[in-house]
Amino acid sequence: MRMHFVVMVMLLPALMRAGSECRSSCRLTNISITVESEECGSCITINTTACAGLCKTQERVYRSPMMQYYQNTCNFREWAYETYEFKGCPAGADSVFTYPVALSCECSKCNSDITDCGALSLQTSSCIAH
Repeated sequence: MRMHFVVMVMLLPALMRAGSECRSSCRLTNISITVESEECGSCITINTTACAGLCKTQERVYRSPMMQYYQNTCNFREWAYETYEFKGCPAGADSVFTYPVALSCECSKCNSDITDCGALSLQTSSCIAH
């Protein structure tokens, strides 16, 4: 019995570390965005950062119509915007593409005012060949 207690005490820090890794799986990740400008006749791939990972959630057995229901998702906590200017565009064409760059992430309720809260597409994006 004493040996089991000693082993459990020795394993406790390792188990707590493993638990914290599971809880903090919402983090920055590198992504590529493919952008096409038909006006400028070009297609580029931009490398940036986004937030991805799992957040702790619980599915209720009964959803009351009296209570709001939401799940925490992995969202941007802080972000900045960067721009790319397409080259060789005709006069008057919209040649600037602005995109967000995630600086930090958090598990929180999805804010549909600034985020697409729908499911992600599994299709690989690419430019349409003309």
